[in-house]
Amino acid sequence: MLTHSVPDRTRDYKEKQMGRPINKRYFGTPTATGNQIKVQFHNGSSSVPGWIVKQKASKKFLCEDGQGNTAICRLVQTATDAANLTAGQMTISVKLDDLTVVQVVKIANRVMTATDGNRYPWNFSTSTTDGAAQMEEAGTDGTVTAGDDTVLGTDDDVLTGADEFGDPTP
Repeated sequence: MLTHSVPDRTRDYKEKQMGRPINKRYFGTPTATGNQIKVQFHNGSSSVPGWIVKQKASKKFLCEDGQGNTAICRLVQTATDAANLTAGQMTISVKLDDLTVVQVVKIANRVMTATDGNRYPWNFSTSTTDGAAQMEEAGTDGTVTAGDDTVLGTDDDVLTGADEFGDPTP
């Protein structure tokens, strides 16, 4: 018995999807009740702090700053000076349990790869014994302010109340 076969040219092909995208609850304008991921990105004119609005690919994100400027950026590994980012680039910094600050080179929903080549689970907890990297929060309200980031040694608060890796806002 002959069976009907559909030629390759008429088959529906699925678009390639990301492996483990980050949960959407970590995206969007920072709120007092949320944990939005803080990023450093180039908004088209300069390197600024901000947050992720949407994940576009495994290492590509739509980012926004406190002034409402947005840019689609690729997660890159740079030197410790995030001010040298160029158009289309972004970084995410995390603090490890030994208080070492490293950059994220790849991130998924529950695990990230750091510049040291190791994979770590990540969360927003300030615990130094949980074995997870601490993600920095973007802040708690819409008031744009600047304050010293005592961990990275830069002036890069995104919003009032930004959790500088557990340090109080100055």
